[in-house]
Amino acid sequence: MASNISQPSLDIASGALRNLSCSIDLRCQDFVEAIERWDEPVHVIWIGQSLHHLRADAKQDLMRRVRALLPSDGLFLIWEPTCLEGEDREGWMERFRQLRPEWRALTDDEFAAFDSHHRASDYAETAAAWTAMGREAGFKRVEELLIVPNKLARVYRYSD
Repeated sequence: MASNISQPSLDIASGALRNLSCSIDLRCQDFVEAIERWDEPVHVIWIGQSLHHLRADAKQDLMRRVRALLPSDGLFLIWEPTCLEGEDREGWMERFRQLRPEWRALTDDEFAAFDSHHRASDYAETAAAWTAMGREAGFKRVEELLIVPNKLARVYRYSD
C-alpha cells in the first residue's frame, strides 16, 4: 500500500492535468509493485523522487520493466537525486548537509529528519549511471532535461 503522503501530490497533478485532451489515470500505490503488475496500455511513466530508494540492480530491473511496458513512442521520465561525477553516496549526502543554510523554512529537527532519511534510504546515482541504466534497459535516447539549481537532482527523459 502506498503512503498517504503521495495523495496530496496526486490531487495537485489531477488539477494540473485536467485540461489535457487525453485520458489521465493517476494511482496511489507502491511504484515497484505497480510496474511489476501493470498489464494495461501506458504511454508515459513518471517517477519523481522515488527511484533512488532502490539499489542499482533493482533500479535497472524496474527500468527494463518500464521499457517493456512502453510503446515505441512512449516516454519514461524521472526526477531523481544525482551525484556529481566522481561523487559517491556519502559525498552527495554531505553536499545536501552543506546546503542547510538555504533551507531556512525548515526547523533543525525537520532538516535532521531529511538527513536521517537520506542515510537510511537514498541511493543517488551519477548522471552517467542514470544514462547507462536507461540505455541498458533498451531506451535509445536518454536526455537530461533539467538540473535543479542546487545541483542535488536532475530530470531525465528516456525514449526511442
